[in-house]
Amino acid sequence: MAGQDRSDRRAIVCAISADYAFALGSLITGFQRHNPDFLGRFVVFHDGLTDAQQSQLGALGCQLVFHAFGLRDVAARFGKGVDLDKVLSLYSPMIFAKFEMLDLLADYDICLWLDVDILVQGNLSEIWAFETLAWRPLHQGAFARRAAVMAEFADVCGDGTLPLLNGGVVGMGQGLRGQVSPADLYAMAARLLAQTDATSVDELALYFTSASRALDVHVLEERFNHPVVAPDVRDAVLVHAIGPDKFWNSAPLRLAYPEWAQNLAAFHAVGGAGYNGALRLDDVQAASPDKALKAARNRAYWQQTYAALRPELPSALQVDLDSQHKRLRFFYEGADGVYLHLIRQMNERRIGIEVHFPDDAVLAPQLFAQLDKLAIAGLAKGKMLELARTKQGRACGAVVPVAYCATAMGALVAALDQATSRAKS
Repeated sequence: MAGQDRSDRRAIVCAISADYAFALGSLITGFQRHNPDFLGRFVVFHDGLTDAQQSQLGALGCQLVFHAFGLRDVAARFGKGVDLDKVLSLYSPMIFAKFEMLDLLADYDICLWLDVDILVQGNLSEIWAFETLAWRPLHQGAFARRAAVMAEFADVCGDGTLPLLNGGVVGMGQGLRGQVSPADLYAMAARLLAQTDATSVDELALYFTSASRALDVHVLEERFNHPVVAPDVRDAVLVHAIGPDKFWNSAPLRLAYPEWAQNLAAFHAVGGAGYNGALRLDDVQAASPDKALKAARNRAYWQQTYAALRPELPSALQVDLDSQHKRLRFFYEGADGVYLHLIRQMNERRIGIEVHFPDDAVLAPQLFAQLDKLAIAGLAKGKMLELARTKQGRACGAVVPVAYCATAMGALVAALDQATSRAKS
């Protein structure tokens, strides 16, 4: 390549659609931090990065080379008559850009594909020790899950010793020159689409092509493509957020990996935009340390409280599984929209208890009649339930000693039983 410093002929290869520039920006920043001695290139296949986005990514310090690549290119590579709808309903067409690495070997000695949902936690110097191919194997059970595909493609399985791969990290070296072309991989992928229901056709095409030609594959240790859900992830060099939960859209991962956000901040600092989509799992796991600690304390409190209450609870109550908040809900099976709340207090020897119900023209008067005369154990003499309006209707409640909580809940359920029975008669 004209003007290229040939002292380091390595390439990190990535592919993104334009709306994932932030993910690549974070990946580059983390890579730079842990691999300051890397003098090679980042080769980026993209489907429409603007000049501004390319400048922002270039400002992060790595030398970048951009190649336009998108659905039209993928369709042209496959040719007419290949139905891509199935695979493209699940994956971006950019997954096929890894096939293009074979042509890059004319300009680079060695290439390493990285998915952009990867967090770099260490130096990659050891990963480059391969001549032909490198990947992290899937666990042995992967063959059983793909038994139908393996049987259909028995003619290209080789001797059966080659492990299946995860395609998030794939190395290609000079040993492939003259052995395999991008057209070979697209042809194998087309056969997979025509003969099977497989969707990970990029990985399987690479696998069957390699197995049928007995190509040498250097097996990467798991630390070089470590699933984010696997144990010992903090010892990994590359953490891969496989599946729908990514470092940018998953509350637990945002909390567990603040360094990803620090990487993203560097992209913001050069003018890059961030992620503006929906956040996953934030209803069960807070994304900030302060909220996560409060939620954990609430869960511990409600687990202990529920364990003590459970033997005495009326069968008409069903506890809500969401226990990370100050309130714990119990659904009442006798009427729609009716439930009890327990409310955690600063003084943990006391607990709030409320019954919530809708402003139903038939049910509400019956409930008022029962609750108005109800004596709650643990309340001071003459003190009754307090009535309040809510967005959903009405609530009646009081604060009682924890020791009287089960008795108070039982009394409220008995009142609810009476009111719902009369409302239905």
